[in-house]
Amino acid sequence: MAIKFLKNFPPFILMMVISTNLIAQNAFVKGKLVDKNSLEPLPYANIVLLSKNAVYSTDSLGRFSIPYTNETDSLMFLFLGYQELLVPIYQINKDYTVLLESTVKTLQEIEIKALRSDALQQFENVRPGKQVLKKEVVLQLPALAGEPDFIKALTLLPGASKGIEGSSDFFVRGGAADQNLVLMDGATVYNTGHLFGFLSVFNPSAIGDVSMMTGGFPAEYGGRLSSIIDIRSKEPSMNRTFIEGGVGLISSRISVEQPIIKDKLAIQIAGRRTYADQVVRLANISLPYYFYDVNINAKWKISDNSSLHYGYYRGDDVLDFSEVRDENVEGDASGTSFNLGNSIHTVEFNSQLENMTSTTYLHLTKFDYKINSYFQDNFINVIADIQDLGLSQKFTLKKTENRSFNFGFSAILRNVDPNLINSGGEISEIIPSSDGTTREVTETAIFGEWEFKKDNLEGIVGLRTSAAFLENTHYVQPEPRIAFRYSLNDNYALKASYTRMSQYVHRVSSSSFALPTDIWYPVDEEVAPQSADQFTLGLSKLMQNGEIFLSTEAYYKSMSNLVEYREGTNLVLNNDFKSALIQGDGEAYGSEWLLRKDAGKLRGWLSYTLSWTNRQFEELNNGKTFKARYDRRHNVSIVTNYDIAERWRLSAVWEFLSGARFTPIIGYYGVPNSATTGVDLIPVFPERNSVQLADAHRLDLSITFKGKQRSNKNWYGEWQFSIYNAYNRATPVAINIVYNEETDSYSYEQPGLIGLLPSISYNFKFYK
Repeated sequence: MAIKFLKNFPPFILMMVISTNLIAQNAFVKGKLVDKNSLEPLPYANIVLLSKNAVYSTDSLGRFSIPYTNETDSLMFLFLGYQELLVPIYQINKDYTVLLESTVKTLQEIEIKALRSDALQQFENVRPGKQVLKKEVVLQLPALAGEPDFIKALTLLPGASKGIEGSSDFFVRGGAADQNLVLMDGATVYNTGHLFGFLSVFNPSAIGDVSMMTGGFPAEYGGRLSSIIDIRSKEPSMNRTFIEGGVGLISSRISVEQPIIKDKLAIQIAGRRTYADQVVRLANISLPYYFYDVNINAKWKISDNSSLHYGYYRGDDVLDFSEVRDENVEGDASGTSFNLGNSIHTVEFNSQLENMTSTTYLHLTKFDYKINSYFQDNFINVIADIQDLGLSQKFTLKKTENRSFNFGFSAILRNVDPNLINSGGEISEIIPSSDGTTREVTETAIFGEWEFKKDNLEGIVGLRTSAAFLENTHYVQPEPRIAFRYSLNDNYALKASYTRMSQYVHRVSSSSFALPTDIWYPVDEEVAPQSADQFTLGLSKLMQNGEIFLSTEAYYKSMSNLVEYREGTNLVLNNDFKSALIQGDGEAYGSEWLLRKDAGKLRGWLSYTLSWTNRQFEELNNGKTFKARYDRRHNVSIVTNYDIAERWRLSAVWEFLSGARFTPIIGYYGVPNSATTGVDLIPVFPERNSVQLADAHRLDLSITFKGKQRSNKNWYGEWQFSIYNAYNRATPVAINIVYNEETDSYSYEQPGLIGLLPSISYNFKFYK
């Protein structure tokens, strides 16, 4: 009867019953690894299951989930700079917190080597093109005016190059700046720069680790062509009060973590503000600009298997300048105010079963700017914003130690209001009022991914299908993803990947570098989604017992439906910019090299990128292929941290970057004007982007003096003395045409922006 019953059972239900029964037989030990004193999570630590000599690792938040078959087995926890800890599995309850104690230096120096270093973590990663920057590494780097910057630090890694100095733009593997998806706790950040791009919007005291993916993209990510920058907020401490911050020359920051209900509910509040406007007031100087940002993160541990996270971010740049030319003349006044800001709300719900993890994200993100200007009886107000309301769901099913599945969906309702203009007075005849055109787009995706390991071969095969729905049309784009890693031996591994990405929103800019007022515009009936196919092949090597990591990767990327605008188009306060948009193709290819050392007195990395990127538009450059503006052949970064003594550390960063490209004026020719009363001079241009700016290189230095660490003290502080651009070689940021009266000729000058700039800052931590 049982056999007959099973024969009549629907096949797919039968498979689910059998699969569920098999899954239930697996047992997992779960928990979190943290620092015993600060209770900060220890990411990517090493965990050894002793009976099998199998090695696992914690994730970026210090969490672990390890399959086992025998409760009498034990786990060995290892992390560089911490004492080893052996824990029997039967002593670990659900969601157990493992405390590791840092090693204390005595009269003799003790060197502790972890079984798996950061270099080994990167070596064993299946996906090529993935980099992780730990918070402590970013804090050690020399920084402009003492402000650590995650975005600037990412440009020191292979494949990424910075834009013009003073801009928050960065370019990855031949892609434009708007082709980088920057996420903060799963929500898109549309503007990443404070101080008009000099500093990033991410408060170091509120952020944990940052990862950058330039190839081998996971199926859950999409919406951009070039890179995924995943920035995660620091989890608040559940057991004790923890305070950290820093005081610099132009701004200060602080973060406070406070348990509300011990081991159940905790909150973190962080803030940062520049006070340069207040300091210069002491010298009777008016500087009507400041920026600030606020972060709030809360975690509620609902049960042993579920938790709820809430995140909030608000950051604004405020410029408010007004003057009265003559106080005795009524109405003879002028002024300008400017406000630019990001706001983000995120909710994350995690639940965990024996072999399945569920993560639900809900986010609301908004970027807007407002400009108000007036002069006597004239005024003009400009407002623009872009807003996303998003929902995503991801499931991770771990079938066995060597097989797992990721699958889920996402949806974003995007609302874009480009350039709402309100004007009055005589200026309204030149720039009339306009309501702009509100655009609504719904962007959706479903994805699935299978990860497996068999002998020396590891692989990830996935498919993402994305779509955009508009009022009168829709687009559907399949996006396959494949990544493989083959271990040649214990020290060599080959990696390869293919990914297809699609992009449904783009940034329209009329400048050679990003302006805060650049316009974001979604796809529509005439502007199709951008897409890119990328192939990557790499070789990785471990040296000196896993302490040194060497990798080289070659890539080729083909891009279609890229967005540009016709020559001579003025996009400033222009609501008809869509008629000027054109689409074309592009390609990028090159090789990247990385040598990295994360242990010992001398740490750091050397990266080198050799790249080419070209564009082809039928309506530009007579239809001929031309080099992209950010085609920069060579990019070299040398990053070092050296422990001079127990309390002294020397850090240095040297960068070299080939010059950006531009199109110069090479001459003029005269034609009679329309009234035949004179001659108009018409400029003559060569091929587009055919001339290169001067190469740029710069050295930044810092020395850090660390306070004494005493067992009975809860306060730790350090002083950092930095020199930005140590040999005073300013990076070119513009092109000026200069006339020489003696030779009756014109020449180009390339002015820089920032010369040698010393700074001092103080960073501190406190817990109780």
